[in-house]
Amino acid sequence: MAEKIQFDNLNLSDRIYFYLREEIINNQMEPGSKINYDDIMEKLGVSRTPLRDALLKLQQDGLVEVKARSGSFVAIPNRKNIEDIYNVRKVLESLAVELASKQLPKKVIQSLVEEADRAELALAKGKTAPFFQADRNLHRTIINYSDNKRISVMMQSIEAQIQWFGVIITKNHARPQQANEMHRLILQALAEEEVEAAKKLMEQHIEEIKQVTLSDYGDTVEHNK
Repeated sequence: MAEKIQFDNLNLSDRIYFYLREEIINNQMEPGSKINYDDIMEKLGVSRTPLRDALLKLQQDGLVEVKARSGSFVAIPNRKNIEDIYNVRKVLESLAVELASKQLPKKVIQSLVEEADRAELALAKGKTAPFFQADRNLHRTIINYSDNKRISVMMQSIEAQIQWFGVIITKNHARPQQANEMHRLILQALAEEEVEAAKKLMEQHIEEIKQVTLSDYGDTVEHNK
């Protein structure tokens, strides 16, 4: 029998939620696969109630779909959902660039450039984890320096799906490389205080990611009932 993963009782449903979210985002639980309550309860050593609460949160994130008389399934990305998420993201992050540009320190920009450099070296070796870390750090930093709580809250509500979709672009290593290059251009524009250019680059960047994601998953149909 596989060794159980132990959790303490503090915020147990949240711990289960974060564990399962990472499993889904990293495709350890594949889109369309049925979620077996008993298997998860056995593996994590937890009861049904906190697991059910965790799955409800994942459903609210759009990562899990509950079907009457069928059970719970890992959701499957579909064209409308992808378009909605990235269209909202494009507007929010363009505004975040404008607001952050007024107070983003040059040393922070330089730190992000250096992180992009490390990501490029890692990608050349076939390693994608540093890119994903640099990617989320860049976007989160800009959002944080926008100093706008509404933007932060709205971005958090779609954060899990953004990360989930982001894994898709690793099917072709040219795609994360292209995204990393866009990060460089955005940072360069911010460093040179070319705010409108930075906004347009961010919008172009997110639109390109949307189109890449749609090309891979846009025609995927829902899991058969």
